[in-house]
Amino acid sequence: MTRIITYSLRLDGRNSDEYYRAIAAFADGWFACAVRDAEPTVAGFRNHRLARGDADRSDAEYTLELLTLGVLLREHGGDAVRMRGWLARLATALIRLQDRWPRWEDSIKRVRGWVGRWMARRTAQALDGDDVDRMIAWLRANDRTGQAARLSQWQSYFSEIGESRARAIVAECVALAADFAEASQQTLGRYTEGVPQFLTESAPRFVGRYDAEFVSRTRLEYHLGMLGTEILSRAYRQRFLSTQHKIVIVPPCMRAQPEEKCKAIETPLGAKCQACTPTCRVHQITKLGEKRGFEVFMIPDELRVFGKGVGAGSLGVVGVACALTNWSGGWEADSMGVPAQGVLLDYVGCKYHWDDDGIPTDANLRKLEEVVGGKL
Repeated sequence: MTRIITYSLRLDGRNSDEYYRAIAAFADGWFACAVRDAEPTVAGFRNHRLARGDADRSDAEYTLELLTLGVLLREHGGDAVRMRGWLARLATALIRLQDRWPRWEDSIKRVRGWVGRWMARRTAQALDGDDVDRMIAWLRANDRTGQAARLSQWQSYFSEIGESRARAIVAECVALAADFAEASQQTLGRYTEGVPQFLTESAPRFVGRYDAEFVSRTRLEYHLGMLGTEILSRAYRQRFLSTQHKIVIVPPCMRAQPEEKCKAIETPLGAKCQACTPTCRVHQITKLGEKRGFEVFMIPDELRVFGKGVGAGSLGVVGVACALTNWSGGWEADSMGVPAQGVLLDYVGCKYHWDDDGIPTDANLRKLEEVVGGKL
């Protein structure tokens, strides 16, 4: 049986079919209650965006953004308050430098780890509503750019409506997060039972590494990622189905062979499987793509390969990634004009973050086929 590091969607040890039924039902229930309660706030923000000429979004998307702000304030508000401005600027500059100069990635990551050590002074204190801008700066400093970009749009709205009303909305977000924390623990907590032990026993060893913040994310953030993937996949569904070309992007941790033995060749859109190992999950998904009319690429860094607008307007993407990154990847793809669908890894195991040797990861192929093939 595969070792569970943080979360697992396979409660029965075989597949994640039950998880997808559970998250669909949970999202239905959450949508019915949360969207109703957030309606006045959503209406105000929608009018603000339309007056500026910005594209509209669904009620569920707006409400997810409010929930995201509430969860981040609840879990990391104290981190944002305590982070010094010069550290935030330095960390953000290093991330930009890493994107611009990939040949220096390893060296820059080591420096980012040093900077992260100074930022990792946790406290139970939460923001009370007047420091959302610090929260956004903290997100950028931790390479959570997709989330920072979405919440920056709300911060612009807060500046327009005044401090008093902005504080009231932020209080609504925190209350929304509190309700979500209780409800998600009851339904989704069974899939994240390994997170507390990892945070206690393993995460402290990552202090000084560039990914220390990433692996230290809380159980509630896993639940937010699960709901976020479900909500955004629904929101982008019709746009995705209308695209002419569809690709599936998978992480390198899904391959059966270690990097030095994998025969995949690099292309402008990522590594392309060369069928060196029949039992490899990437090979099997690639063969499925040959039958169903989609291509498969391995990329390690989410959707940055589309940073120059490759395929915008004609390309639909299915992203296979872990619960912590999949949903915000949907926001990043949307900002590039690429509608995305998400399929979660059933568990984590990559050697970049979670296991020194690497555990080959997996995803639900039945769910993947449904998503690409027009069923949901």
